[in-house]
Amino acid sequence: MSDNSKMMIGGIDVSGMTEDEKQQVIEAQARAESIQKKTSGHRSLHEIGLMAVLVIGGLFSVFQIYNVFGGLTALRQRSIHLVFALVICLLKFSANKNKGLKEPWLPYLFVAIGFWAAIILPLGITMTSFAGIGIFVALLAILYVSRILTEKYRIKKGEEFESAPLWYDYIFLAFGIIGCLYIAIFADQIFQRAGIVFVQDQIIGFFLILAVFEATRRSIGYILMFIGLGMLLYCGFGNLLPFGSLFWHPGFNLQMIVRHFILTDSGLWSSPLGVCASYIAAFLLLGASLHASGLAEVMLKTAKGIFGTMVGGPAKMTVIASTMFALISGSSTSNVATTGPVTIPLMKKTGIPGYFAAGIEASSSMGGQITPPIMGAVAFIMAEFLGVPYLEVALAATLPAVLYYTSVYAMIHFESHRIGAFGLHKSEIPPWKRYALARCYLASPLIVLIAMLLMGWTPAMAAFWGFALCIALSMLRKETRLNPKKFWNVLSKAGQTLTIVAIPSAVAGFVVGTATLTGLTPKLAAALAVIAQDNFLITLILTQLMCLAIGMGVPTVANYILMSIITIPIMVNAGVHPMAAHLFCFHFGIMSEITPPVAITSYTAAAIGGANFWATTFAATRLAAVAYIVPYFFVYNTTLLLGQHPFHPKLILVVVTAIFGTVVFGSVMAGYQKRKLYWWERIVLGFAGAFLINPALHFTIIGFIMFCVMLAWQFIYKKEPKGYVKPQRVDYSHEPSGVS
Repeated sequence: MSDNSKMMIGGIDVSGMTEDEKQQVIEAQARAESIQKKTSGHRSLHEIGLMAVLVIGGLFSVFQIYNVFGGLTALRQRSIHLVFALVICLLKFSANKNKGLKEPWLPYLFVAIGFWAAIILPLGITMTSFAGIGIFVALLAILYVSRILTEKYRIKKGEEFESAPLWYDYIFLAFGIIGCLYIAIFADQIFQRAGIVFVQDQIIGFFLILAVFEATRRSIGYILMFIGLGMLLYCGFGNLLPFGSLFWHPGFNLQMIVRHFILTDSGLWSSPLGVCASYIAAFLLLGASLHASGLAEVMLKTAKGIFGTMVGGPAKMTVIASTMFALISGSSTSNVATTGPVTIPLMKKTGIPGYFAAGIEASSSMGGQITPPIMGAVAFIMAEFLGVPYLEVALAATLPAVLYYTSVYAMIHFESHRIGAFGLHKSEIPPWKRYALARCYLASPLIVLIAMLLMGWTPAMAAFWGFALCIALSMLRKETRLNPKKFWNVLSKAGQTLTIVAIPSAVAGFVVGTATLTGLTPKLAAALAVIAQDNFLITLILTQLMCLAIGMGVPTVANYILMSIITIPIMVNAGVHPMAAHLFCFHFGIMSEITPPVAITSYTAAAIGGANFWATTFAATRLAAVAYIVPYFFVYNTTLLLGQHPFHPKLILVVVTAIFGTVVFGSVMAGYQKRKLYWWERIVLGFAGAFLINPALHFTIIGFIMFCVMLAWQFIYKKEPKGYVKPQRVDYSHEPSGVS
């Protein structure tokens, strides 16, 4: 099929759809674009702005490709990496986060602090002196007036979304560029100074911190920004806490904070940003190239062909397609925005309510982040942090991911029967087998990637050669061939996506720096032990809540890095197996994407489907219910983490019964098996499913007996619960073959 005969929506071929379906997809795509701008804060840049972001994003990827082979020192590599991210972020994201015509106040406060530092530090004026306070108040007054004038300009312009940077954006760009280039240029001299801090270092420190905080506020949100700010304030004013209390420390002056956070690789330039610059960039390049090569389209068509005609076929198709998309996208939200406009209208067409269709899309997309082999690029970082081979991480994460998707699939199956959802007619499924076979080679870069990792290649080098192979394979067919413009678009897309990982990684460095400077991590572990009173289960529950709170709205990689700094050490100190601790915190950090109240992935899916947000997020949470349970089981019994124990035939039984248990659990959440379940039947079967998932043999036996008894009871007592009428399924058997 030629390019001219295709109709593409969001990179997906919809040429096989009816006109009505195409219109629904177009409308859903428009809602997706609108909600992405509202939730992401992206500017509606004019041609010059778009070109600037396109060029800088591509150059960012070019630098990262050079970085795979280059020998830059840590400070120089990470500072250049960060300057690209800051420039793209400050150009691409609006100051008011697309929240109407109101002017934000934080940028003005940050600008005042930056100018204040640049004035008083060279003059030797103490910050708390009368002169220091007076200068700060004067700057605030000037900027207060400028805020009023800027807001009037914004209102007069009347733009729903910002179309160009404002005057203070160029100040933040200067802060970021000057700060990062200063570190990159003078990295060798900074190391040779052995901790001596000059006045210009302090000014540069202010500039960088303010630029990072403003970029974080715009691209990620206030939560992560305030975490970073809180860390710095704690370093400076920990001495104000009650003396002798758990979190008291003597406090550190400005010179010490700047030295630790800006002039060494212990703070801003620490491991989170280092991992982003060294590993993540290469995998995002690979993901962008896989998407551009047409692999995403192959996945969607294949899933539709296999599952489309089943009961609830489009919903089952969504589980498979969204999972595969998430493997190469590295972002649940972007995955929803890509596949949702196609899958959600199809689900609604076959009798699935809009809120539930959106919930299916959200939960399926989220699950791709916990699924090997890539896990949103976290698998490779986790292997690095644990000091174990990549294969060990991928193997350990496999069974929990299988259990999750088995449960989601089972719930969709039973729910479809309960509500009377149906599948697509055969005539609605375009020919796909020959198409899939002819293009299966597009998945070979993933196979090569894993093979190279198993052979001992570094993750960055393996990802780079996977990227190179993907680009080469895309040239084999005219419709996927990348001309120079398309190739640069791939580079730019990867660079722009990398920005959303680099910025929170930089803020995570403030958490790392605080932990090393003040000993915060053992203090948090001690505080949690006091609260939990050494109760292991309460410790796990409190850690889960911390992961859900910290992970709200934070991209996958940065999410895991924060978990590794704050919550994982707490679990390891409590005696949890290191692999189990990493996967436990990672799973719950990712679950925040669909867990109320933030649930950004659910919010995006609801907007695309035109559904209520709360109904959608509760549906997604219900679908993902098993993901809230399984981590507890593998913490208590690491048998569920494959590869952590020598192989034993009993392991086969553990795997089989656990998978069966998740099917039972899915039926409980749907409230349907042979018929609609009574409330007390759901409780009994819920315990049966949980017992079957538990690796302990005696629990497995009890769970199996409970299930058999309840299934037999349903054969004996067939009366439906009061008020439920079993829906009639659509029968296609007598329809003409040309039905669409």
